[in-house]
Amino acid sequence: MTDKSENKNSQGGRFGAGNEEGAAWSIFGYLIAGLVIWGGIGLGLDHWLGTHFLSLVGLLLGAGSSLYLVWLRFGRR
Repeated sequence: MTDKSENKNSQGGRFGAGNEEGAAWSIFGYLIAGLVIWGGIGLGLDHWLGTHFLSLVGLLLGAGSSLYLVWLRFGRR
């Protein structure tokens, strides 16, 4: 008995390892999440400590760490 779900799973599924669209959305998610999370931490520390530079540090840290995670997951072969 063969159905569509079995064929989809044998080809890697909608977000399988061979799907470039799924990889692009994963990369986009990593980049946005890093900026939002670390930028938010920096903004919260700025508000708490009364400074004005930690939000920029948080955004830079988020961008760098998310690019590193993208490289770890998709860049090395």
